[in-house]
This record gives sequence, C-alpha cells and structure tokens, in this order.
Amino acid sequence: MAAFSHPLSSPSKDVLQPRIGASSFAVSSFASLQDVENKPASSRIWRPCALVDLMALGLLRRHSRCRRSPSKRWPKRTAVVRRGAEYGQEFVGEEVDQDLAESLQQRTLEALDLDFVLERLQALCYTATAAEMAIDPEVLLAQTPEEARALYALVVELTQLEDADLDLDAKLDIRTEVDQCRHGRVLEPPQLQKVSDSIEALLRLRNGLDGASARGVNIPLLMGHCQDIELPDRLLDIMLEAFQEDGELSLKKFPELGQLRERIRELEETCSKVMGEVLSSGKYSTYLSDDGYMQFGGRYVLGVKSRSKGKVGRLFDESRSGRVAYVEPYEVVQYADDLEQSKKALERMARRILGNMSLAISHAADALERCLKAAAHIDLARARLFLGEDMEGEVPTVGDDGIIAVRHARNPCLVLRGGKKVVGYRLELGKSSQCLLLTGPNAGGKTVVLKTLGLLALLARCGIPIPGGEAPRVDFFEVVLADVGDMQTIVDDLSTYSAHLVASRLMLSIAQGVGPRALVMVDEAGTGTDPQQGAALARAMLEGFLDMGARVVTTTHSNQLKDWAVEDERTMTAAMEYKMGRPTYRLTTNAVGESHAIETAQRLGLPPSIVKRAEELLGDDQRRLLALQRQASAAEQDFIAAKLEADQREAAAQQAILETQSKESDLAHRAQQLTQMEVEVKERMNALKRQTDAELKARVEVKERQFQDVVRRLKMEAQHSGVQLRIVGDALEDLRVQVTAPKAGGERARRADRARAESAAQASSSDVPAIPGAMGLRDPLNRGDWVVVMADPPWYGLKGQVERIELAKDGGAPCIHVRLGANGKLKEFSKTQLKRTQAPPQAARTLKKPKNEVAAPTRNYSSMMF
Repeated sequence: MAAFSHPLSSPSKDVLQPRIGASSFAVSSFASLQDVENKPASSRIWRPCALVDLMALGLLRRHSRCRRSPSKRWPKRTAVVRRGAEYGQEFVGEEVDQDLAESLQQRTLEALDLDFVLERLQALCYTATAAEMAIDPEVLLAQTPEEARALYALVVELTQLEDADLDLDAKLDIRTEVDQCRHGRVLEPPQLQKVSDSIEALLRLRNGLDGASARGVNIPLLMGHCQDIELPDRLLDIMLEAFQEDGELSLKKFPELGQLRERIRELEETCSKVMGEVLSSGKYSTYLSDDGYMQFGGRYVLGVKSRSKGKVGRLFDESRSGRVAYVEPYEVVQYADDLEQSKKALERMARRILGNMSLAISHAADALERCLKAAAHIDLARARLFLGEDMEGEVPTVGDDGIIAVRHARNPCLVLRGGKKVVGYRLELGKSSQCLLLTGPNAGGKTVVLKTLGLLALLARCGIPIPGGEAPRVDFFEVVLADVGDMQTIVDDLSTYSAHLVASRLMLSIAQGVGPRALVMVDEAGTGTDPQQGAALARAMLEGFLDMGARVVTTTHSNQLKDWAVEDERTMTAAMEYKMGRPTYRLTTNAVGESHAIETAQRLGLPPSIVKRAEELLGDDQRRLLALQRQASAAEQDFIAAKLEADQREAAAQQAILETQSKESDLAHRAQQLTQMEVEVKERMNALKRQTDAELKARVEVKERQFQDVVRRLKMEAQHSGVQLRIVGDALEDLRVQVTAPKAGGERARRADRARAESAAQASSSDVPAIPGAMGLRDPLNRGDWVVVMADPPWYGLKGQVERIELAKDGGAPCIHVRLGANGKLKEFSKTQLKRTQAPPQAARTLKKPKNEVAAPTRNYSSMMF
C-alpha cells in the first residue's frame, strides 16, 4: 500500500521471535502446492491430508487473504515449509511478514475509520474518475511532504475562485466510450452525445479557470491542471454542437443531413398526396378490399383482392389467408423508390458522420484521458475543500519533523456524523515528547483521542482540512500504524495476546529506520496476559519505538506503565477527566488518571452484590485507594454543588444588578424626558409671551391711532365751530377734552358757522373717508397692492394683497378682494375700509391660497373693541 511504502526490514532476532526451528508440514499426502498453484482453480482437487497439513494450509490461506492479485493468492514460502512446525512459527519469515504487513496496514485504516471519511469525500465528487480516486487510499495519500503541501495549496487556491469560475457539474463518465472507440467500435448517437457533452463541460471548466487567471487571481496549480485540458482541433470541430436537444445530429452542424431530411419529407408528402388522389379518383375501387391505404416498411400500399393484384401495381405482400394482396400502385412507385433511396442515403451519411466521430475520439483517446484526469484532480480538490468546510476544518502546516500541535482537535468521524456536540482536545506530540500515554477510566474516551491523532495524520496526507482549531500543525508521517481492537483479523488462529504480539513485531519492523516520520498507536498496551509480564513487554516495546525516533500514542490501565511514563522524559502523560462518578471526555495533559473500574461497573448497571463482592476481593491497598477515590469524588461533588450554589447566587446578584441598572437607566431616561419637557414648556411660554406682547403693542398702536384720529377730527370741528379744545390728563386712561365755547354775536362765530356749513357741503360731495386713515374713493389702488384693514375687528390691522377690484354700480365705494397674509383667506372689503401700506419682505410676498376659502380667522379679536 502506498500509504505505508517503507520497505520491511528483517525482524530482530531478540524481539518477540522465539524461533525453535524451520516450520514445515507434510506435502507427501497431496500434490505439491506449487503444482496446485499453477493449475486453474476448476482443476484443483485436494486429496485427504493430515490434520497438521490442513491447519497449515488454513494458516497460509489466512495469511494471503488480503492480497489483491489472484496470481499472488498463495505465499511463495509454501514450497519450502516442512513438517514439525512449532505453534506460531508459521508467522515468521520475510515473505509472511510482507503479507501480514499489508493486512496490518489495511487494518490500521479501518481501525482509524478512514473509510468513513473517504465515503463522505466520494459523495462530494461530481466526476466519476474523482469519485473512484476518493475512496482509494493508494491514490489519495500523498507520498512526500511536498506532495501533501501541494494538495493543500490546491485547496487554498480554490477558495479564491467565484462560483462561476469553476463550472464543473458534469459526471464526465466517458471512459467506457473512449475505450470502445479505441478498439474500433462505432458508437451510437446517445453515446456520442454523451462524449460531446463531456467535451463541452471540459472546455467550460478550462474557460472558467482561464477567465479567473486573466482577472488576476493567483492559481498556478489549478492552471497547471488546466493546461492538461487540451484537445485536438479535429475532435473539437466534429464533436462540438454536433447534436440537438432531442439527441439527433445537428442540422446546423451537418447541413447535408438537413437537405436529405427535407427531400424525404417532400417525398413522403408527395406519396401521401398521390395515394389520396388514387383513392379519391375511384380508379381501383372495384379491386380494393378496403377504403384506405397503409404503410409497410416505408412503402405505400393498398389492400387489393387477390385475383386483381396485377391490375393495380407492384405486389408488396399478401395476407396469411391469401385473399388480400398488398400492392403498391403504379402512380406512387417512382416516388416510393426515390423515398427509399433518400432514406438509405440519409442513413449512410449519418453512419459516416458517426464513424468519423468515433474515429476522432479514437485518435484523441489519450488526450481525452488526460483531460478527464485533470478535471478529476480539480474536482477532488474541490471535494476536499467542501469536506473540510463540513468539518469546520483548517488547512494545517505540514512539516517534516513528526510534530502534531492542535488547539482544539475533534474526531472527524464524530463531527461528520453530527448530533451531539463533539468535545475538542488540545494535543501536542513531537515537540517536547515523543510519546503520549493516555490514562483514565474505562469508556472515558482514551481510544477516541488515540484515533483522532491517527486520523488527523492521515487527513494531512490526503490534503483534507482538519478539525483542529486555529493554526494547526500536522506533519507528514510516512508510516501510520495502529494496534487497536481485535488483531485476530490479521491472524485468526492465534489468541488475542498472540495476535497483538505479531502486530507489535510487524510494527517494530515497519517503523525501523523511518524515525520521526513514523506514528505508532497502541490501544491497551500489554493486556491479554499476566499483568506484570504484559506491562514489562509493553514497556520494552514502547521503548523500542522511542529508540527508533518514532512518535507513539498509547492507552493503558497499568500502574507500571504510568510510573514509567512519569519517569521517562520522552513521554508525556494525559488523563481523561472523571467527575461526579462519570467521564467528561475531556483531556488533561501532564496528569495520570485512574481506571475507576468499580465505579464504571456500578454505573453501567452491574448487580450490587457482584460489585460489593469485587470490592471485598480487592487488596487492602486497593480498597484504601477505592475509598480515597470515593472520598475525593464526594468532596468533588460537594465542591461542585457549592460552586453551583455560589454560581446561582452570583447569577441572582448579577440579575439584581442588571435590574437595578435597568431601573436607573429608566429613571435617568425619564429625568431626561422631564428636563426636555421643561425646556419645551419654557420655550412655549416665552413664545406665548412674545406673542402676547406683540398683540398688546399692536392694540396700543391701534388705540393711539384711533385717539389721534379723534383728536384730529375734534380739532377740525373746533376750527369750524370756533370753540377751543384742550386735552387734559396725566395718563392715557385719564385723558379728556376740555371745550371752551366762543362768545355769542361775534364776527368770529359767524365765520365759524359759515365754515362749518361749507365743510358739511364739501363733505357730502368730497372723498373724505368714513374711517380715519383709510383711503378715499379717489385714492389710487391697483391689483397686487398691499393694504392694511381699517375695518372693525376681527380683521382690523391685518395686512393683505389686492387680488380683484369690483366697482360699485351706484357710484359708491368699490369692493376690494384682499388675500390676507395672516391665514391666506380671501375677504371682501370696501375701499374706504382699507389703507395702503408697504409690501412685506421678498420671502413673504407670495401668499398661498388655502383650499377652503371660507375658513374662520385664526384668532378672535372681538375683545379689542374700544
């Protein structure tokens, strides 16, 4: 196997090889094994033989059952074995070691569950070639560190591509078709269409990678495989777009086929038309046995009475009774012959095209196989990437120093199976220690840790990202061997302990000379025999591996091995955690764990009487140790309970703190809202005050203007009447008018009377306004002018813009339509109720017209009446 390509060295004579003599068995009672081996299987007839012979024969069969080639079914040493072999001696020898080594190597892959991972990898492959490669360790496993690093580099390059760059979703399973063409067979259209589709898929794959490279994506390894996707122009010219969607040859690609098909269609229509005319004419109606025509073998025939068949046309066939003859009418014979010739020409042309295609495929068979292999390598790299993503894996650093350093290693098989959360381990091997000794309780997870290390090493050789946490390192291991489980699958007739010894001897032989590139895993070293002797042999074997420089992982319950591991600086101990009477499946380094066999038996439901009797049978030291373990477990449970209670109290305190903080935050938020509301109220009060002051000021100004108008009118009346007026008072509220009448009979009085009469006459015919300060009838006023309303409240003092002027019919004051600036309403006023004013600033000159013209004023000024 390529995964374990190191040649076997000769086994050491002083290591697990108690040789007594050359093994042999009698061959005189049946034909020579060499003779039998050379005969075909059907002619091999075994003669009766002795029990020793049959036993030896069975052993030989078991030795060779993992051989792949039928020609290597029997080991070569069968010709030299002799009678009188000692038990176990038949498993010694270079040829047997090589044969058993293959079984051990295959058993290692099975024990580490690599086949489960490779099945998942195969399911992620698109192409048939990649799917076959994915489950073949000899193809998949890298042979050098450089090759392993190149596999990972290819995976990393794939992560830089977009989905459209890697257009590979075709099976590309055309090796059978290519082989048939290579042997001169002409393929049928469905097979050739399959080849054509595969060629197009290969070209799409190449174009996608070329486009990514042209875009600046650095993918040198992918482009190296892409360069192998190169096909001859002759093959591309004849195969591309050669078929239609319905599987027929493309008429666009082969126009001559289209011409023939059109000719055939026209002839078929002509034949049908002629047959219809023959029937409708009634020319042969007296000879016909029925009213229609039919087709036999592409010929158009009529059913004619047997005695009249020569009068209609060319005989084609007759019924079984002979009463009806099927005759081709003379009118259609020529057209039918042309139709048959055209169909034959079409068939010949199609076969010629198919033959040319098959010939082109035959000439390009090597190029096609090269393309398929390149596509398979790309597809397999993508499958490795997808599998790594499924395991949440990372691309490790692959060195050559026999180091494994992972922060959070999880067993790939457990991760892929899903379900429960997989516990991770911090593992280190090869930096400060060569050997990792795993201890702890039964069913505590030691074997899982051992398998995880071995499987990570194999995945690193396969180029699959490993579930090992951030920045993992898994160096290249040329040899990966595992003694896990029942080694009787290698040698059936040996006991469990003997099978483990044979496996140990093989591992020592294979790891010889490999150094740190050898990773050896032994589960439950030294078991199956006397504990003292088994532990001594296990220690000697482990020291032998360490002396070779190999990296070793082993599990044990032996106290002797635990003591040795603590003393030997080349070995680091690790224990599976055991808390509250149960394993936690967590790994603690630099610690030695106990087996907890009694507790495990009790936990798994062994009858209490049996457990109690087992405790009684223990020695004093063991009982004291068991008591101490129980005390420690009870103390641990009390500590965990106290810690749990403290955690609960701490959680409650934290919850109370959080609630208090939440309330404080709520109060602070409310205080902030209250402050903001106070600011808003203050601003509104200030705005209201400003508005009130402005309104008060406006009312005072209006009152002052009214007072001034009254004073002016009084003065005018006083001048006309001759009286004297004087305003007296200290405040606006206390003002009053003091009138002094003129003396009677004087000239001055008479002049006042005349002036008053003249003024009254003039007032009746002049433009004096009814409201002081308002416009008169003759004052100019235009549309668009700005005015202020002098009428009574609520409109008094509002400004607006003149929109329309309507003259009165009776010669009275015009009606002015004013757009008020306060609310945009349109109101009607008399001209004598308005006063011209200055236009407002430019930004406020345009008044918006409200939707509802009759809306009420925004403020009631009725309280401002004097």
